[in-house]
This record gives sequence, structure tokens and C-alpha cells, in this order.
Amino acid sequence: MSFSPISPVFGLEERSEMTPMQQWAASLQDVQQPQSLPQLLLQPASQAPGGNLMSQLGTLLQTLVPLLQQLVFSLSQQYAPLLNSLSGSPSAMGPSSIGAPPPSSMAPPVSAPPPSFAPPAASPSAAPSPVSSVSAAAPVAAPVSSPQLPAAHGVKEAAARTQPRFVPVLRGDEQQKDSQIKTQADFGRAADEVAREYGLDPNLFRAQLQSESNAFKQDFRKSMQAEGDLDRASENNTSIGLGQISRKFLDGREWSDGGPGNARVGSQVVSTEQYLNSPTVQLRMAASNLTQRIADHGGLEQGLAYYVSGNADPSNSHAAQYLANIEQAMNDPAVIGPGR
Repeated sequence: MSFSPISPVFGLEERSEMTPMQQWAASLQDVQQPQSLPQLLLQPASQAPGGNLMSQLGTLLQTLVPLLQQLVFSLSQQYAPLLNSLSGSPSAMGPSSIGAPPPSSMAPPVSAPPPSFAPPAASPSAAPSPVSSVSAAAPVAAPVSSPQLPAAHGVKEAAARTQPRFVPVLRGDEQQKDSQIKTQADFGRAADEVAREYGLDPNLFRAQLQSESNAFKQDFRKSMQAEGDLDRASENNTSIGLGQISRKFLDGREWSDGGPGNARVGSQVVSTEQYLNSPTVQLRMAASNLTQRIADHGGLEQGLAYYVSGNADPSNSHAAQYLANIEQAMNDPAVIGPGR
């Protein structure tokens, strides 16, 4: 048995004959039902205004269902943007897409694979400082090269890019590296690589090697055998090689001012034989020596001043001339060109 819904228009006389509940329900019927939602039809036992309680409840439910549908629809329109933002749904879907199947253009969600196991991260207090030291017990590994920036053309410009790193000289790869250095171009590329490993500007490092041993304007092999500070020959402390390293740093004597086996460069002792026969070892010792002077004396200019004169004041006459020579070499194509 079916019946028609109550008409949304009632005369005053008709309303006066209805119960209060029916009058309230009739007034709510003024809210228009959306056409896109299905309408639920109930079939109460009777439609007569004076019918029994069940018929009145049926009439009321028949009236309330579309009203509730209208309410839900209105709320979904009003609050859909908020719900979408909370749930992470794209706003372009719009409020009307709630409860609707996704468009065919939308790919179904793909579940992410389970994360692989990784050890817990170290606590902030255990984070290494920007200038890291190498423990004596730590395995010797090649450092990660710093990002390549355009090389500097002045000492002050290079100073702004200098970040000294303490890494070992001997890493077990010296023979393999040496086998790749056959020409001046190979030597130039090797010098650049070592400079970046130790946090130095490549042009600055090349210019220092040129100032120390004429490493780029003659065959690098000849510069590897160069010997200076001959006035100290009686002390067996002349300076040798590409970076003119004092002999006191070799053969079991101190390979740094900190004494034999300085922990910050891997607690290593480099022999004269290892040094003289390996361009890789010579490049690394020159870079390591400079980075330690920079760190110990407050900056690049001070480190270079101490490197050449034993006096960290860049204004002393010996240091000032040394810095001028380096600056000139940093702009000499014969120095900064090979291998690039």
C-alpha cells in the first residue's frame, strides 16, 4: 500500500486541524530536496490526518527523510574543503566528490614498500664538528670530495671557501692513484682532487705548489725531487718535494707539530721512501700540512704565512711576498690550466 507525500502547501484551516507534530513537519517541507539524491518512500498504514499514531509517525518520517538528505547534502557542500584538507584529498575534487568514485584519470593509491632497516640515528650531542678528526683506531677510508665550485682567483676569495679537513695521507690506494698520473694534465687533476678532499680551493692549492716547487712550470716529477732549505742540511731537516715538507715530518719523526702519530691525521708516520716515490702521497702531505696550519693559526692567510716563515702574521715581509706570489700564480694559465 503506497501513498503520496504531504503537499508542501497547506491552508490555514487545514493546518489548524493537524496535530502540532504534523504542523512542524509540514513547515520543514519548505526546504527543497536536491534532485541528485534518491528519495526514500515509506508506506505507513494510513494517510488520514486523524489516523492512528503509526500513520502519523509514518507521515512524519516520510517528510523528514528528504529533509535529512537535504541537510547532509548541504553540510557536505559547506564542510567538504575542510574535510578534504584534513584528509589530504586534493582540493580540485571539490565538495561534490565526497562519497563519489574517483575519476578515471586518478590513479589508484599505491602502497609504499616497508622501509628498509637502518640503525638508529646518533643523538645530536654525538654529531661531528665541522672539522673532523680521524681516530687512531678508525679505519682509513677515502674522504668524500666537497661540491665543486668555480675556483678562486685571489687569496681572500679562496679563504672564504676554505674548510680544513683532517684526513689520512696513507689510505692504501696510493699505487692505484699514482698509476693514473702520467702527464701534467693528470697531475693537475690529481691536485684538484686532493685540494677538495682537504677543503682547499683548487687554484689556491695549485698556486702554493707552484710557489713551493715550480710544480706546474716544469715536469712534476722533477718538482717531486726538489730540495730546499739547504742551510739545514746539517740537521737533516731540508725541505723536499712538491710541498717542500721538512724532513722532520718523515722517517718516524713528527709528521705534524703534534708529535709522532698525530691522531687528527690518522696517527701515521710516512717514510722518506714512501714520500719521494709517490705523487699522491706528496700532494696529500702538502694539503694536510696546510690545513693544519690554517686550523692552528686562524685562517688561510695566517696558515700560509706560518707555512713559509714560521710566523703567522701575514704582514711579515717573507709571508707578504709569498702571498703575492701565490695570488699571481692563481691567475697564471700555465698553473691553473693543465688538466681542465
